[in-house]
Amino acid sequence: MRVRSIILLFVACLCACLSAQAQDTLRVLCIGNSFTYVDSTQAKLRSLAAAEGHTLLINTQTQGGYTFQKHLRRDQTLSAIIYYTYDVAFLQDQSFTPALYAQNPRNGRVILDDAKELATRIRFYSPSVRLILEQTWAYESKDYAHFGSYEAFDNLLRQGTKQIARSIQADVSPIGEAFRLCRERCPEIDLYQKDRQHQSAYGAYLKACVNYQMLYHTPFTAEENCGLEADKCAKLRQVAETLFTK
Repeated sequence: MRVRSIILLFVACLCACLSAQAQDTLRVLCIGNSFTYVDSTQAKLRSLAAAEGHTLLINTQTQGGYTFQKHLRRDQTLSAIIYYTYDVAFLQDQSFTPALYAQNPRNGRVILDDAKELATRIRFYSPSVRLILEQTWAYESKDYAHFGSYEAFDNLLRQGTKQIARSIQADVSPIGEAFRLCRERCPEIDLYQKDRQHQSAYGAYLKACVNYQMLYHTPFTAEENCGLEADKCAKLRQVAETLFTK
């Protein structure tokens, strides 16, 4: 009887551990382009989560320069949506597309239509999914994508992303706001590559920090630096946390 009790206790503990592990595991879909994959942003997000005791199973569907419209025609993206079920989906359109929509919603109607169709497809196969639309960052390249300044570009990106997110009932990951805040508070940290458009390793780290906060809404307790300078990473984690403690 004693042996039987020990076995039952062991089984119960094992089941409890497996249940706890399953509860702390999120299945994540990431759809985007080079702003999604450059400098291993998703790997950094996975590492940040793991350091805090969370498990992320991430399916990343990316292609350089892709819009939502192109993803809706991409077999790999559609297959990822159909054959797996997700808890969370991060969606990132081409870098300046939301700004174009904010500038002229009527002419940019197709941008909203594509976002709606993509959201509808994901929800059909993952009914309980949480959709998160990523607000990308302003950049210097090509005269701030022809919007003229960091401020003008940032404002249009923020407006357009919020408008689209509202229409598809998605949350907004304020990555662009984090970049803006970091440029003001920590100008010594270069968030951009030499093209002054794509994210550097530190820009990718900051994006990962913001998306981590979107998932868990808790302060960082571990010092996971993903192989980067510890003091800079500490500042970037603090920037990300600031956006969620207002």
